[in-house]
Amino acid sequence: MSCIDFHDRPKNEQCLFIQETDSCAENDGHFHYLQFPYCDLPNLIPLADVILVLWISYLFICLAITAEDFFCPALTAISKMLKLSQNVAGVTFLALGNGSPDIFSCIVALGSGSVQTTFLAFGAMFGAGLFVNTVVIGAVTLVQSNYELARRPFFRDCIFYLAASYWTWYNCYKGKINLATGIGYIVLYLAYVALVVIGRYVFQNYIKRRTLVTSVNADLIDENYAADETDDVLQDSELDDEHLLEANNLENLLREHEEENWAVVPGVKEHALTRALGVAQTLPHLNFGVAHLDHTEQPYPIHDETGMGTPLIRPEASAQSLSGRVLRRQGSSYDYPSYSMGAVKNMIRNFVRDINPIHSEDWDTFSLKDKIFDIISIPGTILFTLTIPVVDLTVPLYNWSKLLNALQMLTCPLAAVFLLPAPPTVAAVPTPVVVGIVGVLLAILVLITSTQGEAPIYYKPIYTLLGFLMSIIWIYTIANEIVSLLSAFGFIFRISSAILGLTVLSWANSVGDLVSDMAMARQGFSQMAVSACIGGPCLNMLLGVGIASTLYILRTGQDIQMKLSGSLIISSGFLMLSLCSHIVALPLMKFRVKKWYGFYLFGLYGVFMILALLNVTGVMKL
Repeated sequence: MSCIDFHDRPKNEQCLFIQETDSCAENDGHFHYLQFPYCDLPNLIPLADVILVLWISYLFICLAITAEDFFCPALTAISKMLKLSQNVAGVTFLALGNGSPDIFSCIVALGSGSVQTTFLAFGAMFGAGLFVNTVVIGAVTLVQSNYELARRPFFRDCIFYLAASYWTWYNCYKGKINLATGIGYIVLYLAYVALVVIGRYVFQNYIKRRTLVTSVNADLIDENYAADETDDVLQDSELDDEHLLEANNLENLLREHEEENWAVVPGVKEHALTRALGVAQTLPHLNFGVAHLDHTEQPYPIHDETGMGTPLIRPEASAQSLSGRVLRRQGSSYDYPSYSMGAVKNMIRNFVRDINPIHSEDWDTFSLKDKIFDIISIPGTILFTLTIPVVDLTVPLYNWSKLLNALQMLTCPLAAVFLLPAPPTVAAVPTPVVVGIVGVLLAILVLITSTQGEAPIYYKPIYTLLGFLMSIIWIYTIANEIVSLLSAFGFIFRISSAILGLTVLSWANSVGDLVSDMAMARQGFSQMAVSACIGGPCLNMLLGVGIASTLYILRTGQDIQMKLSGSLIISSGFLMLSLCSHIVALPLMKFRVKKWYGFYLFGLYGVFMILALLNVTGVMKL
């Protein structure tokens, strides 16, 4: 019995039908949204529908704030501390953050052993992967067009994902997954990660060798031609074409290296590049086309005050965020003794300032739209500030605030307990009580071992990881609420489950990827966002299917049974078509993504939607 049948019941029986029908209760949200209009406000259903529309709008605002103001800084701080390139960060931390809920969902679905549930799980994987590789990449391209992708990493990611997609389609065609196949998925992902890490290491060593060789050649050129720069002397001299070619090759190598990394190898560029390419300055009539590579022109400094290499966030982007509040704390030091009344008052004053979503010094500069947005988002921003630490390596004290960060030792684990499925008790004691006691002890420990004017040594690693995990938890929770609400709207407006799953639910399952990747693109990290669009679904497919099938087969001793349907053929076919489009189109654009390609990806997804809807409605059957 379908939940949508409640419309056929008398008005006084609709609430009871919704409460007793299993399909009406299937959602991952914390609230039963379908019961709100028909059980809580049965006489004011239009008003209840309006409230639900306003609520889902606010959830989208909260999702955007969480991704841009909390998730992006945490990811940036982790990548900077580990000195990861944009591509490596995209296919690891960002992909893991976007895809971890989907991996667990896939494990649960395949672990049930039901052919129908397995079919839905694979349909969701293909559908979500297609959405991310068309709509999300298209949106990233429109947010920041004409960005450049790293050549080798991009080809590597596309080829691995294309191979994983074809292998999954072939297993659906065969109709089963055995133990060897399940382990093979895991091995393929491990090989992918190993290739990412080893490939970057080899390429960096290659860059170092080439730059050192070119530096020596530049010294020879400098000695031969520094004495006389006139055209007459040059005509009588034999300029070493091999050295000039080496300089031009170095330009291309360094450009590719900077596409894959935020900075070139520290210390190498200052010496080798300026010496090798300095020939273009001493010989002005020879155009090497490399003036833009002068290290004095770089938008990012090679070293920053933290001594951790080049900042990952551009200077103009680091101070910007969606709400403009979270990254404004600059921190300051105080001369008061740690436990004096003055220190306590200042700590409390800083705490109030840090959780205050409205800052008077910036308020007058905001437009009316920004002021309205700030006022609307006050509750969500305060809640997120209390439960998600933000470590910003580009400001003094890294955004350290003693009282707020101590309190987060209590609020973060409590929020995680209430947001995630957790056992109700631990050793016969309610779980929130146990977590609360541990949180209080940790908060006291932070207060004892730190001062307001200096961040403790454990602040950056612990709070960065905590902020990353809490932002993922909040994004996952809010996305689930949005999915539950959209499912309720589908039942309210009589949309069939087939069409609802193909459209609204497929989009909603990827809304976290869309928001987080667009947030990274707005901060100038389009390469990381595109890497996550490919690495995230690849991770979901390889680890989700691999772990789930391996565990199920080891537990039951039976292979996982599957079936290939028309909708799977369409979705998998368009997914592989989108990946082939990347492989063909990007080299033609010289790996500089143009805005038209974003519109092409939107059009590709539109054609898929038309064919898929024709298939599920029976107009066209495969």
